[in-house]
Amino acid sequence: MGRITRFVAGLALCITARFIPHPPNLEPIMATMMPFAKKMGAFAGFVFAFLSLASWDFVSGRLGMWTLYCAVTYGVIGVLAAKFFATRKATRGNFVVFAIGGTIFYDAVSAFLFGWQFGQPLWVTFVGQVPFTAMHLLGNVAFAAIASPLIYGYLAASESVAANVSKQPA
Repeated sequence: MGRITRFVAGLALCITARFIPHPPNLEPIMATMMPFAKKMGAFAGFVFAFLSLASWDFVSGRLGMWTLYCAVTYGVIGVLAAKFFATRKATRGNFVVFAIGGTIFYDAVSAFLFGWQFGQPLWVTFVGQVPFTAMHLLGNVAFAAIASPLIYGYLAASESVAANVSKQPA
């Protein structure tokens, strides 16, 4: 399977997974984006994250101002993932560490912008964001620990790398 085909398959995975009924903030974007950012670099990380979020808003008919700033924020996290993984191995631990930092960054930026867009006081935004971020962290850490190594080995990486991924230390 070619690089572009694997990239599109990853996007399709993220979009179709969101059609399955699930609790809030349980989505595979972070866990799927990190392996592609590791393997394909900053541009691919940005595009993957941006398109994953924006295409879901489009498909679900929920386009709005939030689509732009949430998709751009996730895109920036895709760039940061490429930089983070440029000097680190694609291990379960590294995926989890980045998922924690990336989730907190995403939720802080998007919460601030949502609050600003809808005229909420900062303290109301912060208080409301705490349970939202807790659920988001649980979901992203679980997906990073379980799915990211598999996605890296079988979808993002080339076939020659896939054989060695299971041998990497956790």
